[in-house]
Amino acid sequence: MAVITERGTKVGASSLWRLVLRLATLAVGLSVVFLALWFIRRDALRYLDWSPATFQRFWPNRGLLAVHVVGACVALLVGPIQFIAPLRRAAPRAHRAAGWTYAIAVLVSTPFAIRLSVYSNCALCVSPFVVWGLVTMLVTVAAVITVVRGNYRVHRDFMIRSYALMYGFVFVRLDAHLVGTPFEIPLASGAARNSMVIWLAWVIPLVVVEFFISWGPAVRRAFRTKRATPSAA
Repeated sequence: MAVITERGTKVGASSLWRLVLRLATLAVGLSVVFLALWFIRRDALRYLDWSPATFQRFWPNRGLLAVHVVGACVALLVGPIQFIAPLRRAAPRAHRAAGWTYAIAVLVSTPFAIRLSVYSNCALCVSPFVVWGLVTMLVTVAAVITVVRGNYRVHRDFMIRSYALMYGFVFVRLDAHLVGTPFEIPLASGAARNSMVIWLAWVIPLVVVEFFISWGPAVRRAFRTKRATPSAA
């Protein structure tokens, strides 16, 4: 009886842990979708007002900005659909269509973002924008190549990286709305602050994603593997 009880306890703890992980994943997913919708409503839909007052310094390049905004919004909305496992299993064609839509939206909008960064009033912001855009394009292209070659596990990981990079736009705008509030992130001021925010907006999400995709599993495997003993000379 003691062995059976002990095994039952282990199974219960394991089930509870899986439940906690599922609830945490659901909470994070809902938060991601909520912030994306908030970003689109607050910062993207305003460009429907096709006027110099709305586009301001980007008015001469309003076409570039419009394409970038539309592509980014499509990517932010379609991206989460890729990570719904039951939908992926039940409707694989819809999953593929959503995936191609996402990839095209990213690869169309990102070059326009790089081009628009040149027109920024913040000279220190050009470099982080350009590097951010290039990394996003490379990661998304890698996601496309891996799925075409049938390596779905690697494809999934690159899609997660790509969406984390695209989501950086949400964090940039969120920081702008927090300035002057008690929740303002304590950083430098002026152009230096803007540059730091851009770097942090995509580097931190990418590092967090890498921890869960690569570093965390590698560390767990290292702890589970028996320590190798050096062979006798």
